[in-house]
Amino acid sequence: MRIGLVIFADFPEGSGPPRRLHMLAKGLAQLGHEVHVVVPQRFRSGPLYDEFDGLHVHWGALTSPETWHRASERLKARRKALGLINRLASEGLDWLLLSNPSLDGLMLLLVARLRGARVIATYDDLRARRRNPTIEDRLRILWLETADALVPKLTQLNLATSALLERRVRSRAPSTEVLRFPPIVDPDLFQGEISNATEFRRKWGLEDTIVISYSGTFWHVEGINILLQAARQLTDSGERFKVVISGAPTDGMDCDDVSALVNEFNLQDVVVQTGWLTTSEVIAGMSAADILVVPKKNDIANRAGMPAKLAEYMAVGRAVVVSNIGDMPLYLTDGEDALLCEPGDPDSLAQALRRLLHDASLREKLATNARVAAAKHFDYRQVSASLESAMMRASEKK
Repeated sequence: MRIGLVIFADFPEGSGPPRRLHMLAKGLAQLGHEVHVVVPQRFRSGPLYDEFDGLHVHWGALTSPETWHRASERLKARRKALGLINRLASEGLDWLLLSNPSLDGLMLLLVARLRGARVIATYDDLRARRRNPTIEDRLRILWLETADALVPKLTQLNLATSALLERRVRSRAPSTEVLRFPPIVDPDLFQGEISNATEFRRKWGLEDTIVISYSGTFWHVEGINILLQAARQLTDSGERFKVVISGAPTDGMDCDDVSALVNEFNLQDVVVQTGWLTTSEVIAGMSAADILVVPKKNDIANRAGMPAKLAEYMAVGRAVVVSNIGDMPLYLTDGEDALLCEPGDPDSLAQALRRLLHDASLREKLATNARVAAAKHFDYRQVSASLESAMMRASEKK
């Protein structure tokens, strides 16, 4: 099959959803399909066409982190993306996959369908809302939710990352198949790296201390403040460790002020902030950790989403502590391949972390089993094969 994917985000060095689509595309290419990835805006200098991981990657226009949000830049990039999809579809496109489409994707969908292609839409998360939305925020949500009401009815297959999102998509397009797909990881890429871990520890002054790490965005629902409250409890009781936080705030979301929280909880000697890391640096940082944490709050966004970091944490083969929320318990067994704690509860998180700080054999057991569970549930090759089967079924329908 000839397949196109549209990703409205930084690619390939993007956050969770773009990484998930990257792995899907890579898996489909390995199954023998011709896969084209269309990205409206390229945020780094380089050519507008490239080939890697078996993919044909087309960027619409070059931009920069300082100018990408300007209306003129976005319109130019979307016109370019529309032209690319029109060309690919006119040359023969069997499927077009749209990642978390807004109304921007509706024209791409219609062009592809008019040219005879079938369409897939993916839904990775609920639409992010500010706690105190501006008029612009309200208009953005209206724009996105209008797309959510229309697009699923115009596709031949929809993908959802959780049971909650699956129910929502089914309610809007009950006659269209919905495939639930989990976080995706390449276990050959995300695996423990001893030499890089040693260098990471040296660079950030971690030495031989037990390291608890978090990697990702600072959106308030992620629970970094819960992690820091737990760290304060542990420090007060005499525990010795370091907390490494790698990531950055996300535009358009209410985010924790990590530096302010570190000062508030008097954790300046405990917390190391690395900033945003490249993929290779992320793997080194995960490898350098003894314990990796997914400290989610009790929020509907976390009941709807499935964090990409969970699959990556487990694939690296480290002890993982995870909030017991959403679909995450479906893939994990408490005490076997992870420790589950109550979402948004620093006491519960501190108790799980204390248990691991004092039990090296449990850390080793969880780390070994986490790697096995990641291969079982999250390997991109298996998920891509499931998607291929669903596409085949949908292709047989009129």
